[in-house]
Amino acid sequence: MSEYAIRALDASTWDAFARLAEKHNGMGFGGCWCTWFHSREGRPEGEMGRPWKERLVREGKAHAALVFDGDAAVAWCQYGSPEELPRIYHRKEWEGRSHRGAARLSHHLHLRR
Repeated sequence: MSEYAIRALDASTWDAFARLAEKHNGMGFGGCWCTWFHSREGRPEGEMGRPWKERLVREGKAHAALVFDGDAAVAWCQYGSPEELPRIYHRKEWEGRSHRGAARLSHHLHLRR
């Protein structure tokens, strides 16, 4: 039985995340690389998908937990504050309320080998 490890998505784990995403067509939705829920503020004109996700990760503006089986990322879950992930559905439920320290989960992927 394998032992799994959980590591943060950051510059040191980017390549493993990228391999996982590429294996699944950029995580679906036409290869968006799970950027749909991120703020568009500050995004360079025309930068989308993988290049934009990589920029967000390297700048510390995209957060996720990666599950590793050895050196391979086999699952992941994106999370972030409402400011980081403002396009989560049901946003109106959050508006006008205090959610200090609250995080949002937007995507998760669990794979069997």
